[in-house]
Amino acid sequence: MVERSASWSPFPVDRPLPQVPAFATRAPGRAAGAVEVDGIPQAAAWDLAERRYRVCTDAPHGVDLCEIEPDGRQVWWFDTDGEAGPGTGRWSRQPFGGGDVGDALPGTPPGRMYGVAFDRDGRTAAVAVGVNGTTRVHAGPPGGPGGEVLVAEGYLGLVDLAPDGSLLVLAGRPDGPGAVCLCALSSRSSRRGVEWLGGGYGRRLWPLEFRPTGPPELLLAIERLDGFALATWQPGRGLRVYERPLFDTEISARWLGSGRGVLVQQDRHGRSRLHRVGLDAGLRVPLPTPDGTILDLALAPDGRVYRLWTNAEVPPTVLDSTLDSGSGPADGLGPVGRPEPGAASARGVVRSERWTEQPYGAVHTFLATPPGTGPWPAMFLVHGGPGTHDRDCYDPRVEVLTAAGFAVARVNYRGSTGYGARWRRGFGHRVGLAQLEDLAAVRRDLVAAGVVDPERVGLSGYSWGGYLALLGMGVQPGEWALAMAAFPIADYPAAHRATTPALREVDVELFGGTPDEVPQRYRDASPMSYVDNVCGPVLLVSSRTDERCPAEQVQRYATALAGRGVRCELAWVGGGHHSRDSADHASVMDRMLRFATDVLPPVPGRTRGRSPSVTTAGKEVTHEATQRAQRPDPQR
Repeated sequence: MVERSASWSPFPVDRPLPQVPAFATRAPGRAAGAVEVDGIPQAAAWDLAERRYRVCTDAPHGVDLCEIEPDGRQVWWFDTDGEAGPGTGRWSRQPFGGGDVGDALPGTPPGRMYGVAFDRDGRTAAVAVGVNGTTRVHAGPPGGPGGEVLVAEGYLGLVDLAPDGSLLVLAGRPDGPGAVCLCALSSRSSRRGVEWLGGGYGRRLWPLEFRPTGPPELLLAIERLDGFALATWQPGRGLRVYERPLFDTEISARWLGSGRGVLVQQDRHGRSRLHRVGLDAGLRVPLPTPDGTILDLALAPDGRVYRLWTNAEVPPTVLDSTLDSGSGPADGLGPVGRPEPGAASARGVVRSERWTEQPYGAVHTFLATPPGTGPWPAMFLVHGGPGTHDRDCYDPRVEVLTAAGFAVARVNYRGSTGYGARWRRGFGHRVGLAQLEDLAAVRRDLVAAGVVDPERVGLSGYSWGGYLALLGMGVQPGEWALAMAAFPIADYPAAHRATTPALREVDVELFGGTPDEVPQRYRDASPMSYVDNVCGPVLLVSSRTDERCPAEQVQRYATALAGRGVRCELAWVGGGHHSRDSADHASVMDRMLRFATDVLPPVPGRTRGRSPSVTTAGKEVTHEATQRAQRPDPQR
């Protein structure tokens, strides 16, 4: 890791912010967060009292996450620029004002980043890393030797450390027997060893955080058959589920100080809402929230709420407010020179939403169309996950494609979050096939409405969205004129066996077992099973360091298409599955745009919008409410 000098820059921060800062709980004027430098996220120290910031790192591949010790003296970041292999690294730290960089918790082995937590006073830090298919948790004084306190098979995400340092909480698979892991660290805990809270049918559990003061009290979100609720757990008292309020879609929550109040974020129908909830009274009070999406949220020690917010026309920006006031740009934190609301509409882009009725429910679509009247050639931008959703947020790909003359549809198919538990899971184990039914239904709806040209509709997606694009070309070859798939699953059984432990758990939940246990389900869901049916052009983008959707199975799919005489282009890029370099994202978008306009050239004489710079085009937004912080690697 190469650190930068100890020079400070004044506010405002004139760089994109990929996350809101993490605040030092015992030093209110200090925080840490990531800023983009030359398109790559780097760790930064934030001196809020002096209204200045300092970039701490010059990491060639960027940093995953930044944290700050409770007393504000040291900034932490996860460093993956060593020689340990893709996605593998260790935590480093540096004094707030600059200086030597050292191991944050010496003795911790290099591994995948599975979380970090501090106690209230900063005397104890804990980190979880993934090593050879296991989760290893080390704890100790920051900067001092870290001792191993837990080893567990598979994947657990470290969520929090009790304020007195006595208990750790980790998140497992929400519907599994190890949904919540509670690990005693010291004699101050009334517990001994490890305790597990199990999920199951009608009870999926997500641990959120400990109450910041007092005896350990854990806040949880629970999905039941009738909706989403809050719960708490205390040593000796067990789990208590609060019957009110009940939410119909996914939630996350934070304690509001030391009392019984909770700040709840709900993602519903592609937009975020905030609520203040009193646990004991069961009352819910909606808070002023502008229409759009909250990508990240933090509570500062002074009680202000900081949000990384966006909508379809405004790129992500940091807003702050009190709990009772409206939101405004965070003083000194937000990037400058951002487009004002309406900038995209000024280019003639028309945005709308459609609900396509089906026997099992209505499919929600965000639609953007170029200037003029249709029908247009169209591109379905298929989101990944599948446990995420398309939303009211800024997506540079929409701007680029509409400027090139395409209508753009973003469909929240079955399996998407934000529409309730039944929509999320009510398709059996027909993985991929149910989602294609929804995409085809929306396509028919848009054709019937005269919005899109039925002969000129393509599929495009990253990761699981790219998987659906490939599956669609084989299962529904008459519906789609092309597919563009970046970092996709092309052979599901092979991808499952070669992917990360966390994603194998996702697959087991989706399919109800492993490829050895339910082989036909995996074959039915695999694009490779339908390769003989593909007739339209296919663009594949992959990285040889992609651990989530490994390159070998993409290469074999490309070879199979070429052997059958199908036009297939395979582009290799760096950066792995989720490159942190915006230049990598722009190069992929540029390749996709050239491929799409070559296969589906713009209609002669049709009015086209002014094209924004492709260099601003990145990947889809994948932040999630219920699973954002608790499971750092849960989705493709």
